[in-house]
Amino acid sequence: MLNSGGRRLKQWLIEQIQSGQYSGLQWEDENHSMFRIPWKHAGKQDYNQEVDASIFKAWAVFKGKFKEGDKAEPATWKTRLRCALNKSPDFEEVAERSQLDISEPYKVYRIVPEEEQKNGKSSMMTIPAPTSSSDMKDMDCSPSEIEEFIKEEDGCSIQASPEYWSQGSMNALPLNQDPLPSSSLTSAFSQLMITFYYRGKLMHSAFVTHPEGCRISPQQPLGRGALYSSDSMQTIHFPPAELIEYSEQRFVTHKLLGHIERGILVRANQEGIFIKRLCQSRVFWSGQGDVGQYSSMPCKLDRDAVVKIFDTGKFFQALQLYQEGQIPAPDPTVTLCFGEELSDLNSAKRKLIIVQISMVNCQHMLETINVHRSQAYCSNPNLEMRDDLATEQMARIYQDLCSYSVPQRSTCYRDNVSITA
Repeated sequence: MLNSGGRRLKQWLIEQIQSGQYSGLQWEDENHSMFRIPWKHAGKQDYNQEVDASIFKAWAVFKGKFKEGDKAEPATWKTRLRCALNKSPDFEEVAERSQLDISEPYKVYRIVPEEEQKNGKSSMMTIPAPTSSSDMKDMDCSPSEIEEFIKEEDGCSIQASPEYWSQGSMNALPLNQDPLPSSSLTSAFSQLMITFYYRGKLMHSAFVTHPEGCRISPQQPLGRGALYSSDSMQTIHFPPAELIEYSEQRFVTHKLLGHIERGILVRANQEGIFIKRLCQSRVFWSGQGDVGQYSSMPCKLDRDAVVKIFDTGKFFQALQLYQEGQIPAPDPTVTLCFGEELSDLNSAKRKLIIVQISMVNCQHMLETINVHRSQAYCSNPNLEMRDDLATEQMARIYQDLCSYSVPQRSTCYRDNVSITA
């Protein structure tokens, strides 16, 4: 059965080409079997929304998704038509004819004859929309289209507000947090703080207390809630995309969440923090990790592999050096980036989905040492603490927090290899 929506798009688009009122929208050949559609990136210096987004805006108006007086959203308009073209059996992109690196870039599409469609020579694969929202279904896109939208959005005006993203707000625990129980080694090291940022804006924080860790995943659609649920660990959900203010960002975040459906598993013990990626989406992480020097370059998580992303032993070593004034304060936080490559933490504020994980005990240790350092400095700014006194003070602080000496390497890592989906 042919797509009736595609028929409607085909008739409308042919009418727009023949009207000649849209700059760059024209036939590619004399047979009118292919056409060019302007495809200038919104980040270009000479980008003119009235001209370069006109055909995309017209489609939004035709579909009833935009009317004069509404907020202009050229990235969303463009994505809407692109997805409609790619879903329709009437059209097929001719990539070898497209010109995207010139001053007036364009894509070329072929109009697929109905006879060819009936013979099954043209097939367009799409990813089902993970929601019942008619607006989301209307812009159903593939993973490659999501990546293109991310690049397009980077050229638009959405920026993270400074107050949304600061080192202090990333690492700070919630105010009025009661002292954590420290009666056992397990409880002392299994507690995590999970914080979600969308484009640099703090969206939600969750406290993990389950000794077996947690699964971090999007909220499941109706009727599928038990698909990946488990009583053996805590469940933490990504904030829904509907909470996002900007519609274009809301749309692409919603699509990205659809590729994170199975989520990730996270577990912590006295050895460190361990993670297992189950989801289809790429995941990059940055933190102290279990390799080389204390800080490492962002790494990509392999699917279904258990990875140690935070090492408590190395953190305590760095904390002692910090206590002695030899290095800057170590960071007890690991940063995860979903769907986009993370080159460095400075770029994290521009990413669609960032999740930060902190081992609460390590955070408390760092904060306590900072208090001691401040008190010592205030009483005598010229005081240089002797190494043996600094080591003794750190050991005392650590014992106060978790009633346990600095952990040594043991068999705890093997415990985490058995993490299962």
